[in-house]
Amino acid sequence: MSGLKDERGYSWPESMLSLLIVSIIWLTLVPAADKMTLRLDERRLAAQAAAAASDAVDAHVAYGEHEGTLLIDGTHFDWRMEGEGICVAYRSLSGWQSLCIAP
Repeated sequence: MSGLKDERGYSWPESMLSLLIVSIIWLTLVPAADKMTLRLDERRLAAQAAAAASDAVDAHVAYGEHEGTLLIDGTHFDWRMEGEGICVAYRSLSGWQSLCIAP
């Protein structure tokens, strides 16, 4: 009987407090990580659009093409020469985006 008196461990309130703290941390970090992932994806697509614009300018100079579509990592980048510049349109998670570059 004296063994029960000397046992040490976590009490129910301490366990609930620990669970609450872990839950708050989890519910804070998951949305932040999701937003960060979306921002990184948007930046990746913008960088790929710039690369598509560069390739499209090369195609325009070499072959005289004025518009076309490039496929990069499963995303279609539609490009069109406009005046002396180029515009590239693509679909991201937040909708259609456009990148226009003029000299």
